[in-house]
Amino acid sequence: MLFDLLFITLYVLGWLALGFLPWLALSVITRGNAGLRYLPLSMGAGVVGGLVVPFIRDDELGLILSFVVALALPTLLLAAQRVALRLRAEPRGER
Repeated sequence: MLFDLLFITLYVLGWLALGFLPWLALSVITRGNAGLRYLPLSMGAGVVGGLVVPFIRDDELGLILSFVVALALPTLLLAAQRVALRLRAEPRGER
C-alpha cells in the first residue's frame, strides 16, 4: 500500500515536471511572456495526459507513452494558445 502510494506520487511528480517544461521553454523563448496563468493549465494537462495513457495500455509501453503524452499535450496546448492570441490580435483586414 505504501509502495503503491510512493510510486503513484513519483509518477504524478514526473508528469507535473513534464507539464512544466513546455511552459518554461515558452517563457524563455518569449522572454517571460508565456503567461503565468497558463502554468497551472500546462501542468494540469501534463497530469491528465499522463493519466489517460495507462487506462489504454497498462504495460511498459503504456508507461513510456504516458510520459511522452505528458510532454506533448501541454506543448500542443500552449502552441494553440499562442496561435489563438496571435489571430485575435491581428486586424481583420490583414488575413
